[in-house]
Amino acid sequence: MKPRIVVLGAGFAGHTAALHLSRLLGRRAEITVVSPGNRFTWFPSLIWVGTGTMPSDEVHFKLAPVYERIGVHYIDARAVEIHPGDNTVIVEHGDGSRNTHAYDYCLNATGPFLNFAGTPGLGPQTGNSWSVCSVEHAEQTCEQYLRIVADLARGQRRRLLIGTGHPTATCEGAAFEYLMNVDADLRRRGLRERAELVWLSNEPEPGDFGVDGIEVFHSGVLATGASLVRSLLDEADVQAVMGAGITKVEPGKAYYEQAGSDPASVEFDFAMLIPQFRGIPLQYVAADGSDISKELTQPNGFMTVDGDYTPKSYDQYRGSDWPAVYRSPRYENLYAAGIAFAPPHALSKAKKAPGGAVIQATTPRTGMAAGIMGRTVAQNIVDQINGRPPSHHARMSEIPAACIASMGNSFWHGSAASIIMTPVARDYERYPKYGRDMRLCTLEVGLGGAWTKRALHSAFLWKLQARPGWPLIPE
Repeated sequence: MKPRIVVLGAGFAGHTAALHLSRLLGRRAEITVVSPGNRFTWFPSLIWVGTGTMPSDEVHFKLAPVYERIGVHYIDARAVEIHPGDNTVIVEHGDGSRNTHAYDYCLNATGPFLNFAGTPGLGPQTGNSWSVCSVEHAEQTCEQYLRIVADLARGQRRRLLIGTGHPTATCEGAAFEYLMNVDADLRRRGLRERAELVWLSNEPEPGDFGVDGIEVFHSGVLATGASLVRSLLDEADVQAVMGAGITKVEPGKAYYEQAGSDPASVEFDFAMLIPQFRGIPLQYVAADGSDISKELTQPNGFMTVDGDYTPKSYDQYRGSDWPAVYRSPRYENLYAAGIAFAPPHALSKAKKAPGGAVIQATTPRTGMAAGIMGRTVAQNIVDQINGRPPSHHARMSEIPAACIASMGNSFWHGSAASIIMTPVARDYERYPKYGRDMRLCTLEVGLGGAWTKRALHSAFLWKLQARPGWPLIPE
């Protein structure tokens, strides 16, 4: 009987895993992907959708034709329960009906639950703030942003608030990109002088991005991402509020707490704020029918894997704490990757506001890192099918990350910050001084980065549709 592999979710981790499982196993396994909406979204380009500089239909494609072509079964539904003792998952279709699917190996790559409710009044549902976390959200954001543009064109002044909408939100990099693209777009339109831009972030300092920042050497001189981002904000005349956690949003007003300061508020005419991410609400059920969700997940709802989750002080964390193979410590055929796995700790330092709020930039786990994890899990499942223990590792304290932060979508006048860090999570045992291999860390700003970002948009959409030669394009 062919081994049955079920992948829950078709984002960076899940879809990449499915592609590699198909490549490595072909017809020797039954591979099934469960994901609602029949769509893959290239999330890095949603910041352009949100400013109206790229049509939304250029950032996504249908999954079903891709899976049909590579021999993967696709189910347009969402996973609601995992029964690891029985090796089954229960999925729910759009009409509310449910089905049970058996597996020999399962990958939970369900991605994030956008916890707008974690901040009272936050999110598109309330109309108080907007988001670029999905195609629909980015389209809504674009509509609201263009209304602000129209107001500015009529000579009115407007304040735009951009950043993180929760004390422990993640994806500060995406919010920063949106900020800088708004700045570039308003300058292109000749409207920038009438707009006040406010950057509000839970990062302890600019350029932290939830990864504890970055250092590089230029001509033998140490430079930091913090100094670069601070200079970019100053050059763009952006007011920065750092180490801040938004606690409530009302129409036109956001309340926040900040380390070392009394609670404060900021008024706005437009707000794009990234919510807190939590695990997708999946229920884990034992063979006897009991709910074992708390035993298989952390309090944030993300799945526990082979990391060290022992509580420690910040200076006691080690690179070896991070998971290597992304497998459940209780069930050898159950994996989690991408945003769905629980980080053992944050990379950035926490601050505490006088009101008691813990303010901490949460570790990002999407994009390149998620793709590497997805490929690694696929390889480890193949190892198990072939009778070997999992042999492929992808600790965040081992793998690199490349990020290109757009600052304007234009081939002639655009710019971008190109960042490479190795590894993502600092490992002071291997690299005692900086926690990273400084020979493999770079940080550059310029037009070349804008060209590269647009080229990567096209290259990865080619790869992720399994076009000819796709394996040659790295994760």
